[in-house]
Amino acid sequence: MRFLFTILTACCLFDFAIAQEPPAKKHFKIGVHAWSRMSSFSNDTRNEEHGMTFSGIPDLGLSVYHPISKKGHVGLTADISLANYKNTYTSGANDYTRTFNYLMITPGVNFENATLSVAIGLPMGYHRHNNTKDIEEEETWSYFQGSSQTPTVTVGDGKNGMNMIIEPRLGYSYPVMNSGGSQLNVNGHVGLMLSNVFKDEYYPTSNLQSLNGTMLSISLGVQYMIGL
Repeated sequence: MRFLFTILTACCLFDFAIAQEPPAKKHFKIGVHAWSRMSSFSNDTRNEEHGMTFSGIPDLGLSVYHPISKKGHVGLTADISLANYKNTYTSGANDYTRTFNYLMITPGVNFENATLSVAIGLPMGYHRHNNTKDIEEEETWSYFQGSSQTPTVTVGDGKNGMNMIIEPRLGYSYPVMNSGGSQLNVNGHVGLMLSNVFKDEYYPTSNLQSLNGTMLSISLGVQYMIGL
């Protein structure tokens, strides 16, 4: 009888211990994000001086998180957003600002709030503003072809000349609020484009292709996630 009582007591204590365990984490989260960017353009020419530029309009989009470990420390992430990159530079006597717009699709892996991801940017829009003259204008090149003594003038088509970009990112997400399955995070990440901003054929001569380049960016913003 004592043995049976001991077994029943042990079972009750085991059931009580199980009941006291914290509930399992949500298996899936979806939310929205908004973050702004500082970016810097880099190329091989000495004819332009580029500076770090604030994007102004923040990236806006959707975020998804799906844990792949039992405790939820490791998960798959995905962001889709309308992204804005700006580049200010000086060429000759004029100052310019270029704005590049992308539809950005960013799959990644999150481990203990650190995220490694790869952004794929599909070109959506482009414009170039001459800050000195306060006008919108495309890039224009003047060059000589063969033995011709008359220069050829070509006007660029920036929107159609944009490349699809590949940008590895390293980021961190810091939760500032976690209540009732919802979570507010402060997010930051650093990204470096592996592909040039423009296609090679955007430039009419191989010498002008030294004006092409990539962008390094630093982003900071917020993300609000809801557990489903």
